[in-house]
Amino acid sequence: MKIHQALCAAALLLAGCAQAPAPTTAKDTLVWANTSPVRSLDIAHGFDTASTLAQFAMLDTPVTLDKAGTVVPSLAESWKETKPGVYDFQLRSGVTFSDGTPLTADDVAFSLRRHLDPKVASEAASYFTTVKSVEVTGPGAVRVVLRQPNGTFLSTAAIGWQVVPRKVAEAHPKDLGSPDVGTLGTGPYKVARYSITDGLTLVRNERYWGKQPALSKIEVKAMEDPESLRLAIASGDVEGTMDVPIPDIRKWTSMAGVTTGFYPSNNLAFLSLDVTAGPLKDVHVRRAVAHALDREALARVGTAGHGKLIPALLTTPQLTSLFGDQVEQVTGRLRTYKHDLAAAKAELAQSAYPDGFSITVPYAPVENPLVIQAVIADLAKIGIKLTLDNQPEDAFRARLMSHDRVGIHFADLGYSTPDPGEVLPDLLSRASVKEGGWNFSMYASAELDERLGKTLAATGPAKAELVTEVLAEVAEQVPYIPLYCIDQPYTLNKKFTAELSAWTVDVYSAIRPAVA
Repeated sequence: MKIHQALCAAALLLAGCAQAPAPTTAKDTLVWANTSPVRSLDIAHGFDTASTLAQFAMLDTPVTLDKAGTVVPSLAESWKETKPGVYDFQLRSGVTFSDGTPLTADDVAFSLRRHLDPKVASEAASYFTTVKSVEVTGPGAVRVVLRQPNGTFLSTAAIGWQVVPRKVAEAHPKDLGSPDVGTLGTGPYKVARYSITDGLTLVRNERYWGKQPALSKIEVKAMEDPESLRLAIASGDVEGTMDVPIPDIRKWTSMAGVTTGFYPSNNLAFLSLDVTAGPLKDVHVRRAVAHALDREALARVGTAGHGKLIPALLTTPQLTSLFGDQVEQVTGRLRTYKHDLAAAKAELAQSAYPDGFSITVPYAPVENPLVIQAVIADLAKIGIKLTLDNQPEDAFRARLMSHDRVGIHFADLGYSTPDPGEVLPDLLSRASVKEGGWNFSMYASAELDERLGKTLAATGPAKAELVTEVLAEVAEQVPYIPLYCIDQPYTLNKKFTAELSAWTVDVYSAIRPAVA
């Protein structure tokens, strides 16, 4: 397809400007599948797993994460926090977008500012609520000023600050990254073809400033049914996926010709208890629920043996990153709730509901049904009858995100950075109580917000101590009951191999042909 050169120069529309992919061979071409389609090639309009897998292969950030979760240079060759909450970045020279257009400091600064623009309606906006200003301060120099010091900023910048050309993004504030518009990046891959229905084809970006990736071509398709995906993996029609359903994991690990691996993921499974309505307003009721749950059994059901029980409201990699080998010592300071029906009934007896109560909560099949049924069975043993109000997925999500009578809710959320400052404000701040936020417990206060702010600004041992204090409050008041952190499964045809960890940002570039 040909598009007039002037139009291509003015708008850089992806469909017309992408260069024809170079010839590839089967051994360095990967066919990948997700159970969801790639919604957008722009994080502002597609902050979901299938979309970000593609974005991270195409779009660079000023900083990135290494295997240990440490922030390291990417488009920025260096940076310095010149005073608390003020960051000066010096960019690499000679970097170009995949069409050959030089990267400028203006592109980099604008790519962060756009997430603050309500007209963009960025899905990554919550990552940058503390950003006050972003400006170009000299050749290849960008300054970011925060409203308050935030130790999480660099880690979240490694995920959300994807750099795109300003001219393209300004021309398409609401549909950048769509199949009609596409996008341009400076990363190891570029787009050859993109359709919501027919999938995505990525090819190696020959202008990439870094080391060229091992694969020259990646074909990404959507297969909604997990069993159909498994059969496609078994037949070789699909060669890789991360959408391996844990309840059926034995089917996957027993397949010939493929490798199903696991690594500790940065996900958090928990129950939220709405502290503002009905019986759950009573802390003794919430403590009774915590004692009634057999958390070890729930972890076995939810992870199928590929994960672990968590002692606090942080993911396993985050706990390890913050506390190192002192995790058990630190979490041992927190109030715990062993599976103890007598203790559960004793707590319930101190409430206005000594004989139990009934509660109806919204539910959709997108949640893990085995975990939900186990929770229902555990609570029934102390007289709490939990009834599910089955709803279509769209209606369920709308009710959930509007915080409409959520009650007891099971969630399994994925996070991106090693910093607890990504999780705690997400689940405990007053801002997240508002519609669209993730604080389904509705537990929030001005005093807690102040403590969260201090936690974000702190570093080193001071940060660890402040985080411990917040975790202790959660354990005492029980707005959330931490359950488990699952290991992330992935499956690859044995023609390929990969080194993946919780902090692997660009998964596609981490895959390479196996040595024969």
